[in-house]
Amino acid sequence: MQTQYAGGVLAIERMQSRVPWNITNLLITNYSVPKACFSQPPTTAQLVRELNTLELSIFGILTFLTVLSLIIFIENAVYLSKKIRCSFKQKTLIWSSSVPTVISVLSCFGLWFPSSMMFVDMGINAYFSINFYLILMIMIQGFGGKEALVKTLENKALVISTGPCCCCCPCLPRMKMTMQKLNLFILGVCQLVFLKPVFTIIAIILWSNGSYDVEDISLTSSCVWIGTFLGVSMIIALWPLGILFRQAKVHLAEQNMGTKFALFQILLILTTLQNSIFSILASNGQIACSGLYSSKARAQLMHNHLLIVETFLLATVVRTKYRKRDEKAGYGRLPVIAVDDNTAVIKV
Repeated sequence: MQTQYAGGVLAIERMQSRVPWNITNLLITNYSVPKACFSQPPTTAQLVRELNTLELSIFGILTFLTVLSLIIFIENAVYLSKKIRCSFKQKTLIWSSSVPTVISVLSCFGLWFPSSMMFVDMGINAYFSINFYLILMIMIQGFGGKEALVKTLENKALVISTGPCCCCCPCLPRMKMTMQKLNLFILGVCQLVFLKPVFTIIAIILWSNGSYDVEDISLTSSCVWIGTFLGVSMIIALWPLGILFRQAKVHLAEQNMGTKFALFQILLILTTLQNSIFSILASNGQIACSGLYSSKARAQLMHNHLLIVETFLLATVVRTKYRKRDEKAGYGRLPVIAVDDNTAVIKV
């Protein structure tokens, strides 16, 4: 019975843009479907008026977790700024450690401003795309810079049959690292960092013109084409990261590189796969509309609830795994040489 009701709600939701309001009103009356199933996400004023004590407590706890995530990040950023001697490494690690906190803050905005959920989701994905470049720089700087990385790996046969592009092609030949190939790896990652914000802006422009609808999954939908193009771009960006990580997890084990890359992968799953699962469940009528939320808005709300808790836990892990003193003066530079006058011994 519940499945039939959810299916009926889904069918009516899909019809609402094509059926006149008088017929929609008749369907609401006959099938007792809540009006929220046909409405846009509520404004903040409507939300605050309608929240009961339990819902307000949940929102308060999630907001508190977001504030804690922010405090954890600030404390960790202060530590890294004092304990990392190389300014390039310092900035990269601080920016990379900020990703869970930024996602948590944006998700919290999505809770209190439900009408902005689509823009919050776009902002999360656009900001996370920067983390592709940051995790690449963490690996390069961990080796000591581009020249040091090439020198370390130039005599090693690198496996290129890694996911997500070529995990099913173990017969692919191995390669030797050169500066030209490393630059191609960087370019492969940077194309996503550039394209994701650009297509996010294009999507917002199309949405303002009524040409971008996340619920439209037809072949003529601009949302489908933009999502497909960015999906291919993400796969291309993940390939060089997978190739380099195979070597980084061995050579940079003391820098917790395995855990850092695992955190990156978990965030990737949470921001893409988890959101897609909730969206598919809502599209199939498995998430019913309730209160002020339609099924789509409620699915996004549930995703934000989980995302805030998950990113808070990740922020605590980031604090422990990124919190490591590094006294190296810098990468890609000549070492500082000091001469001891008493012993006439050169110290590096």
